[in-house]
Amino acid sequence: MITRRQVTVAVSVALTSLMISPCGLALPRAEPSIKTVESSRPPYVARTAGDALISITLPPKLLGLDMNVENSIASETGDFKPARYSFPDTAVPQSVLHDLTRIYRYDRRRDVPIVSSGGDWVIAEYFIAGSHVPVSRFRLLGKQVQRQEQLDGSGRTIRIIAVGWARPSTAEDDGTTNMSELGQHPAWIRVFKVSPAGTKTLVALAWRRKGFATAPETYDEPDEKLLMFGLPDGTMKWRTKAEFLKAQDIDLNAAKFDAQ
Repeated sequence: MITRRQVTVAVSVALTSLMISPCGLALPRAEPSIKTVESSRPPYVARTAGDALISITLPPKLLGLDMNVENSIASETGDFKPARYSFPDTAVPQSVLHDLTRIYRYDRRRDVPIVSSGGDWVIAEYFIAGSHVPVSRFRLLGKQVQRQEQLDGSGRTIRIIAVGWARPSTAEDDGTTNMSELGQHPAWIRVFKVSPAGTKTLVALAWRRKGFATAPETYDEPDEKLLMFGLPDGTMKWRTKAEFLKAQDIDLNAAKFDAQ
């Protein structure tokens, strides 16, 4: 006679066997699929995974408290270009789609395209939960950082990191249009201190040990072994790229989320 307990055990074993692979290993749980959610009122396009919001693109005025002079870019029609929000290392519930202002409660990254024809060329800013003052700002082309701004607690730019080949004698934050005039020790990264009045002073840089035989593209990334890291007077201060980036708080991955 089969008892109720024996039936329960048999069912339990059967269910367990369905979760075990032929090799005797537990099968991994399937990740939730990413879905696109579109809305016309209010207008947005969101990407979700299960109950989580991954990103959302919307007219920036819907989250107008995050707008500032630097991140509000007008389009050819006079409207502001759409803002894309993402949430690195932050779990945001999909339920915020019912009240978009709840997005303010979470750490977030806000990207705005610089030109209509180049969606990958963006201004990216990071905001901490509950704040509308960015803690860092980047200009990127795809994943390549072209410029980083370090901000103080009020959102004022206090340092600028310019990435891209330029003459080391360049005293202001501008680029070099003629790559054939870079000189003997062209600079790859330049760090400028910005005064309250907006004056920029070169304080550190990474430069090439020798000049180029052939002019490079502005953003051709160099071999670290060909670089030196130091001060505008030519003094080498840091032995490696890692030491230089750490000392100057440079983030070439645009992943900064430093709370002030």
